[in-house]
Order: sequence, then structure tokens, then C-alpha cells
Amino acid sequence: MSKLDNPWQAIIFVSLIGVDLAVCILAGVWGGRYLDRQLTTDPWFMMVGLFLGLAVGIYSVYRLIRSYL
Repeated sequence: MSKLDNPWQAIIFVSLIGVDLAVCILAGVWGGRYLDRQLTTDPWFMMVGLFLGLAVGIYSVYRLIRSYL
């Protein structure tokens, strides 16, 4: 039996994936913007933070999905 047999558990799981990915990306962008303001290097650290947050988010979602399968 799957861990996601209950439809409410499946809805919560999918929502958790979206929130997890969004939080990682936003944290990367906000951190990059902070560094850009401190070092006056507009938009370089924001872009690095975006891609770093995306990479961390994808890895986090991968680990989350792997734990349910």
C-alpha cells in the first residue's frame, strides 16, 4: 500500500512540495539581493542566489519524494 492512499495526504504532500520549492528559491533571491545591496553588484548575486535556491529546492523536493516512495 502507498503512503498516499488518503486523498488529503496526497494534497498535503503536493502542497508541501510547492511550498518547499518556493521557500528555497525566495531565500536564495533574498540573500542574493541582500549581498547585491551590500556590495553594490546589482543583479549578479541575485541571479546566483536564484540558481542556488533552485538547485537546493530541487534537491530538497527529490529527497522529499524519495522518502514517500
